[in-house]
Amino acid sequence: MNPQGEPATVILSSNADIASRTLADALVEGEGFTSTGVKLLGHPVYQKGSFLLATFEEMIVHPPDLDEFFNPQAYIFLSRHYAESGIPSLTAHTTGNFSSEARFGGVGKELGRSDPGLLKDYLRTLWKHRSEAEGYEVTMEATHHGPTSLQKPVLFVELGSSEEQWGDKKAAGVVGRALMESLTNREVWTKVAVGFGGTHYSEKFTKLLLEDEYAFSFVAPKYALEHVDEGIVGQMLQRTNAPVRFAVLDWKGLGPHKEKVAGLVRQFGLEEVRV
Repeated sequence: MNPQGEPATVILSSNADIASRTLADALVEGEGFTSTGVKLLGHPVYQKGSFLLATFEEMIVHPPDLDEFFNPQAYIFLSRHYAESGIPSLTAHTTGNFSSEARFGGVGKELGRSDPGLLKDYLRTLWKHRSEAEGYEVTMEATHHGPTSLQKPVLFVELGSSEEQWGDKKAAGVVGRALMESLTNREVWTKVAVGFGGTHYSEKFTKLLLEDEYAFSFVAPKYALEHVDEGIVGQMLQRTNAPVRFAVLDWKGLGPHKEKVAGLVRQFGLEEVRV
């Protein structure tokens, strides 16, 4: 399937997701992915250099056990983004469930694995190309939903926030260009951080990611802080593929959990940064 050895990155699309199909088509039509002649799970597998593009039938948050088929550096999932606001948005985030509920894939109280540089490189590159996707916001989302049990880092790259945008080929083309540019021009980031507090779409954390040297792995928003404990913070550190040195706290956005979060940050020896 991949004559150049183990794939650097496996990009996944779901046939059950309109935006996912639109994004996958953009990679094939605009970024030079060509068929390998191999089918996996009933769908053709495409390749560009050391990158593979595969499709499955299940919902994007409920993939098959991809570790049975691949051993990549990372998995990138192409997905729709939905928000009641309907604001056109290009988003990205890591995966995980802070609570015991796992309504949208993965396992309760389990985080996926994270490559903070992957998230930062993609969003910074997308930001550079934002004028090509006029009317769309670019933002990092808080960590949420599955899958959580894959053995390699997972990044969700999303197009939304309503059906009107899910089929937007122009915006999908911008995502495709930014994604491939970021994957082929990786940078090394040493200020690796986890984030606590704020809203699901944290303007403060996104601004730091885009304009400063911080690379975020996991972000626990205010609504999830009641579920954050030693086990969760331990996973945040253990499941990041680079040493985490910083904890960025949206201090006003911690609500009643200020003391608990600050205590956990001290307990794990992280450098506290308040924004």
